[in-house]
Amino acid sequence: MKDDKRIIDMTLEGEFVAPPPRPRPPIGARIMVWAIVTMVLALTVLIVALTFWFVVMLLPLVLAAGMIAYLAFRYQMWRGGSSFIVKRGPGRW
Repeated sequence: MKDDKRIIDMTLEGEFVAPPPRPRPPIGARIMVWAIVTMVLALTVLIVALTFWFVVMLLPLVLAAGMIAYLAFRYQMWRGGSSFIVKRGPGRW
């Protein structure tokens, strides 16, 4: 028979003995974890703020370019008059 040498601690009443509580990590390790969490959150906020700033700065340029393109298209339509005629076969207009 295989002996795996496992020990199961039980009380006389038949309940399992709870393992001892794990010791708390040292104060330096806890401070380091909180510093890393704070740094990651601050970096996330910085990236979101930078992205928002970039969008806010580009939005007027995109709107102005769209308006200029629309006005140029309307000017070309006005200047061309009725030059946009689709012919459908020989002799048909």
